[in-house]
Amino acid sequence: MQSSSPSRLTAIETSGSLLNPLLHAALAAALIWFCWQDLPAAQARLALASLPDHDFLAQAETLRLQQKFSEAELVARAGQDYADEPARRAELEQALARIDRDRSAWRYRLSEVGGGALTGRGESLEALGGAIAADLLVFGDVRDLVIQSGNAISGAPVDEVLVVLSTAGLLLTVAPGADFGAALLKFARRAGAMSKRLAAAVLRASRRAVSGKGTDELVDLARNSGRLGRAAGAAPAVRIFKQIDSPADLARAAKFAERGSAQTYALWAGGASTLDALRSGAKAQTRLLVKVGRKGPQGFKLAARSGRLMLKPHPLLGLIKGIYKGNVPQALVELMQRAGVPLLGLAGAWLGFALALLGWRARRLFRARLQLSAVRGVAP
Repeated sequence: MQSSSPSRLTAIETSGSLLNPLLHAALAAALIWFCWQDLPAAQARLALASLPDHDFLAQAETLRLQQKFSEAELVARAGQDYADEPARRAELEQALARIDRDRSAWRYRLSEVGGGALTGRGESLEALGGAIAADLLVFGDVRDLVIQSGNAISGAPVDEVLVVLSTAGLLLTVAPGADFGAALLKFARRAGAMSKRLAAAVLRASRRAVSGKGTDELVDLARNSGRLGRAAGAAPAVRIFKQIDSPADLARAAKFAERGSAQTYALWAGGASTLDALRSGAKAQTRLLVKVGRKGPQGFKLAARSGRLMLKPHPLLGLIKGIYKGNVPQALVELMQRAGVPLLGLAGAWLGFALALLGWRARRLFRARLQLSAVRGVAP
C-alpha cells in the first residue's frame, strides 16, 4: 500500500494541473466569441479605411469649370480640412483663388442677376443671389405674390407655400437673421428642393405668423435656414434642402454645418445617409461622417450600404453602457473598433497554446493513471 501512495499523489497533482490550461482555454474562447461579434462591423470599417482618399482638388476644379463656384469653394475648403500635407493645402488655396477670380468675372453677367431678381428662378449662383437680394428688399415678396395671383387668374397651379411665405416676408424683416433664411426657403421651394413634410411645416408656421398667432415657429425655421445657407453657401444649401424632411432636420443640419467645412461637405455629398446619421443623435455616427467624407463619394456609397453595420454596437458593450455610463464603455468601444481584428488573432493563438498545453498535461495524466493501474495490479 505504501508503494502506491506516491503514484496516487502524482495523479492528483497532474489532474490539478489541468485546471490552469482549462481556464486559459475558456478565457481565450470567450475572447474569440467577444471579438467575433464585432467582426462584420470591423470588416466594414476596414473596407472604408482601404478606400483611397478623395481627390478634392480635382473635384473643385471640375466644379469651377462648370461655373458652380459655391460648390467648388465648399469642396476645396473641405479638402483643406482633410489635407495632411502642407503642399496639398497650398494647392487647394490656389484653387480657391482661381474660384474667386472666375466668380468675380462671372458676376459681371448682370443678366443672370437681373433674371433671378425678376423671376426668382435660375441655375447659377448669380441668379440665386439676385432672387435672394430681391426678397431681402421686399421686392421679391411682391413679385411672388404677383406671379401667384397671375397663376390663380389664369387657372395655373398656385403655390400656397410661396404665397404665405411672401405674405409673412414683411413680418420677418424685423427679426435679425431671419430674412435671409426666409428668402432661401422660398428659393428652395421654387427649385423643387423642399420636401412635402418641410413644406407643410413652413406653411403651418407662415399661416400662424400671418394670422397673428405668433412668429416664433417661422422665425426659427428662417433662422436655421439662414444658418445653413451661411455655413454651406446658398447654392449648396439648396441641394442639402432636398434631404431635409422636418424643422428638426433643418436645425440638426444647420448645427452640423457650422462645425466646419468637412461637416458641411458631408451634408452636401452624403445626402440622405448623412441626415439619417444626424437623426440618431449618436456622437459615434457624426464622427464616422467626417471619416467617410475623407473618402468622398465612394465613401458615402459604402456608408449607405454598411454605415449601420460599422456602427453596430457590440452586445456586451451595449449592456455595459446601459448599466454604467461613463468613460469605460466608450474606451472599450474604441478599443474594439481599433484592435478588434488583432485581438481576434491574438485570442486564436492564445486558445491554440492553451489547448496544446491541455493536451500535453492530459497525456501526462493518462500516463500517470496507467502507472497507477500497473502498481495496483502488482501490489500484494
